[in-house]
Amino acid sequence: MTFFSRFFGKKNPLDISLNQLRETQVKLDMQIRRIENEMVEIDRQIALLFEQAKRARSKSEELTIATKIKTLNQRKRNLQNTHAQLNKQMMLVSNLMIIKENEAILKGTPTWKILHNMSPEELEQKLVEIQLDAQNLNENLNRMLGYTDQALATGVNFEADEELEEILSTIRAVKEGELEPEIAAEKVTGEDRKDKKHLELEEL
Repeated sequence: MTFFSRFFGKKNPLDISLNQLRETQVKLDMQIRRIENEMVEIDRQIALLFEQAKRARSKSEELTIATKIKTLNQRKRNLQNTHAQLNKQMMLVSNLMIIKENEAILKGTPTWKILHNMSPEELEQKLVEIQLDAQNLNENLNRMLGYTDQALATGVNFEADEELEEILSTIRAVKEGELEPEIAAEKVTGEDRKDKKHLELEEL
């Protein structure tokens, strides 16, 4: 089942109203922001656990903290995959909105007929392959219709082998003063400090 059919039934995507698309865009934006906030909170919790690990008195206590960090990290990975899917859906909706906003111009062109005759699945595939630009719409659409094999990455591949050992090693570095808890959290979660600052600025 495609994204369009899940949200709008059997209707041709090009027949979906702009109001419906705008409502869907708002809902997706809220979901994306909620997930981003949850990921920031997970980073905060992991940093606190590394702070707690500095005071751990036994290997058993270190292992308990490391297991909690691993669980949080796995949760963040799941959220990252969901975030990627939601951004893919946002791209679909945004591109379709641009097409709908220019429907009157496009209707008299062969491009509109090609788009309208596509199956929802095929149209959806094409609409995730390019970022449409309203100012160069015809050029963008022609380029889009020429694509065949370009794919959108919908998630991130992670290797979880030896993860716990890596966390324990990072905990030891924190305890020995080689790493600050926040830096350790970034190291374990793979969080880029620049991306994090960019996200915080966007929220402002």
